[in-house]
Amino acid sequence: MPEGRRRDGPIGPPQFGVERFTIPDVLDKRAEQFGDATMMSIAGTTVTFAQMRDRTCAAANVLVDRGVARGDTVALFTATCPEWVYFWLGAARIGAVSAAVNVANKDEFLVHALRLSRAKVVITDAERLGHLNEIVDRVETARTTLVVGDSLTEELSRASATPPDADPAGPDELAALFFTSGTTGPSKAVATTWHYLFSAAAGVATAWELAADDVVWSAMPLFHLSAAPSVLAPMLLGSTMVLSGAFRPSEVWDEIRACGAAGFAGAGAMVSMLWNQSPNAGDSQLPLRFISAAPIAADMYRSIEQRYGVRVVTMYGMTEAFPIAFKRVSEDGVPGTSGRVNPAFDVRIVDTDGHPMPAGAVGEITCRPKSANAMSLGYVDGEAVDSQLAVVAHEEWFRTGDLGSFDDDGNLTYIDRVKDSLRRRGENVSSVEVETTVMRHPAVLEAAAVAVPSDLGEDDILVVVTVASRADFDHAELLDFCSARMPYFCVPRYLEVVDEIPKNVIGRVRKDLLRTRGLGDDAWDREDHGYILSR
Repeated sequence: MPEGRRRDGPIGPPQFGVERFTIPDVLDKRAEQFGDATMMSIAGTTVTFAQMRDRTCAAANVLVDRGVARGDTVALFTATCPEWVYFWLGAARIGAVSAAVNVANKDEFLVHALRLSRAKVVITDAERLGHLNEIVDRVETARTTLVVGDSLTEELSRASATPPDADPAGPDELAALFFTSGTTGPSKAVATTWHYLFSAAAGVATAWELAADDVVWSAMPLFHLSAAPSVLAPMLLGSTMVLSGAFRPSEVWDEIRACGAAGFAGAGAMVSMLWNQSPNAGDSQLPLRFISAAPIAADMYRSIEQRYGVRVVTMYGMTEAFPIAFKRVSEDGVPGTSGRVNPAFDVRIVDTDGHPMPAGAVGEITCRPKSANAMSLGYVDGEAVDSQLAVVAHEEWFRTGDLGSFDDDGNLTYIDRVKDSLRRRGENVSSVEVETTVMRHPAVLEAAAVAVPSDLGEDDILVVVTVASRADFDHAELLDFCSARMPYFCVPRYLEVVDEIPKNVIGRVRKDLLRTRGLGDDAWDREDHGYILSR
């Protein structure tokens, strides 16, 4: 890193919900301050702060030349690449809206995303161009396709790097659309402002205790809201993000050593995959200061910290509001919790009627921002008939659809999705905790726990798994593993091995399909096999 980086600067450290920035406010000042320092390495391409300023200006001018005006939508339908970032930030320079489309979308899923976002220009790549060409004539608003490659690179190099003659998107204007997972129906387009995105980035940077000379490594995709901390956090602090094009567990630690990363940012499943690799002496000699991921099982939390010589950073939130709670690097944290409430939010646990519940009680997590637009605006109105985006605003208190609880010290624990929770033998059971335990078994690759009807009332538990080898898999041995690690009422009655667990295009399990499907013909019933639970 070039000398002269420091934590403070012309912008100053982020304050929750206070500063209201535009992209030029932050990026152009950081380019002046840190010019030749690396802002990002994106899928192997290094981009300095000055280059990011110039290339986002060029992208903005390319969009203007293609007829994009204030309020038009530019869809980003590419794998992780520099152009994704150039056009995301470039669209902001002319007041256009970007739509972060999942790279796995095809056919009706892709049509839905592009129609809902009213996409006028679609940025794609060679791998996805065929899927786009198959459906683009069904998207009435689509006018232009730009394909990542030599031609677009040349066009960007020819375009002016001077800021376009246009007003940038204001802090409280619609900035970008990020899509929900769509586990119970068509995905929703979440409408975000730049103030929300910068606030989310500031919250994450605060949890990471990010400094200007820090490097953070991540393989989180840009079409998730993770684009905010991945791109905007280093912009705010003058630090560096290394964004890998793919998550390859066997290569992660080598990549982190190569870039000297102080932080790893990923999903809980990524940490599990890394944890399952054979330990070696180099694990405790990584340059990392923290691993930021969720969920992290409570009984693995301290072991992860000890093995890798790091602090675990946990957070809770969703596309609509993030982060709602977090634990900082310097805090010990309470294993199994997400940390304390983000100062930008008010958060309550409520019962089914919306009444607040005391510490220790499990209910639905609700939140509201303490300042305007410190969370998303709402959802794009899919019923609107004109070509302009319309947004249905959230209620004052946003109901997350998640179950959680507070402890006496204000730490928030995520329990489960409301619709995925189970009730068995008079006890509430978290499907997440069941799945986390099952997936710790070395033979199990993936697991999904759902409720099935019980002859005794309430629920029985079915766990559907994919395994490394059907021939070597032993149902009773897995139940022994579970029985030794979870309360008796959490141990599943039914186990079923499948070739593939159904997921949506974001990769989240379609539990609604598993519940509707019920027991498969190959479901193994421990009661039929005379398995006796130990208590």
